[in-house]
Amino acid sequence: MNSRERALTALNHEEPDRVPIDFGGRNTTIMLSGYEAFKKAHDKEHLETEIMSKVWQTAFIHEEFLQMYNADFRHVRPKNVTVLGENAVREYDPADGREIFTDQWGVKRKLDGEYATIHEYNMTNPTMDAILEYPWPNAATDFDFSTVREEAKALYEAGEYGIVGCMGSPGNLFEQCWCLRGMPEFFMDMGMRKDFAHALLRKVCDHRKENARLFLDEVGDYIDVIQCADDLGMQNAPFMSPAMYNEFIKPYQLELFDYIKSRTKAKLYYHSCGAITNLLDDLIEVGVDILNPVQVSATGMETDKLKERFGDRLSFWGAIDTFHVLPNGSVEDVRMEVKKRITDLAPGGGYILGSVHNMQSDIPTENMKAMLEAAIEFGQYPVAS
Repeated sequence: MNSRERALTALNHEEPDRVPIDFGGRNTTIMLSGYEAFKKAHDKEHLETEIMSKVWQTAFIHEEFLQMYNADFRHVRPKNVTVLGENAVREYDPADGREIFTDQWGVKRKLDGEYATIHEYNMTNPTMDAILEYPWPNAATDFDFSTVREEAKALYEAGEYGIVGCMGSPGNLFEQCWCLRGMPEFFMDMGMRKDFAHALLRKVCDHRKENARLFLDEVGDYIDVIQCADDLGMQNAPFMSPAMYNEFIKPYQLELFDYIKSRTKAKLYYHSCGAITNLLDDLIEVGVDILNPVQVSATGMETDKLKERFGDRLSFWGAIDTFHVLPNGSVEDVRMEVKKRITDLAPGGGYILGSVHNMQSDIPTENMKAMLEAAIEFGQYPVAS
């Protein structure tokens, strides 16, 4: 099997020759500071570092590494010219000299450690007039879609790799609302200013649909997977009650995901960190085919139980622990982590191996290598128990 055949077989809940690997994707890449160490450890410091996302401080993994470590997917995404283009708005904090930049939603973010954290919430007035007057982003000018068709079509016609589409934006709804308002404020909106909360969600959903249209009009016929994301979980529980999710988030997710699926046959990949087991039936109902990142350190996210309960309806993508094992474990600990997740999730297909979210600089390169090498060692079908 080649990588594309392997990927499609697994995502169709059948057993390929080995477990497919995703390395270098939107949620399975290395953060910028860690990538420099990764290159140095391979004596590849001459390779250019290209920013995947300035907001998330992630790097594109060079094709040489993708081939070296048997990555089965290639990812297609437009460039965010609002943040990365020559006209991007930047300033510097006079107190510490760190860069502050403005994302396409007008939210100021500050480079702080390895992340670009929100520096200023700028929709402070929870009124309908504030929504009407807000300078909303324009996906047609925020992203450069000019090369994605050619890129996706070439990959599709070559037929070598599974093809994953990222719209540029993560397609999030809840998260984008609180990034504008602040999390406590948006929860207050959903509890006490319901009309405002729905109006804000409506505006964000419409923007996400337009973003999806622009992207999928270019690549919808060529991709195998389309990515969306919206973190709904904390370490021990979902952010909100099932009732609040059903009232506010689920209807807009259903609308967005139905719209996406009307424009492509690609499977819908959904990223949410945290303890979200109690929301998985709802997420399946709104059209989610693939769950990422499978945050195994969170409450209720035990991989054997997830596979038993949801494995006939969901594929799982990720699951190699970035909270404890990859940063703190030995190489042997990493190998045993990989073996466990494969044993739990791979039987019958439906598992793509990758890190639980992007790998930070606290993860030693030897542990990254051990993960990717162990995926080949333990990932051969039939999977040993």
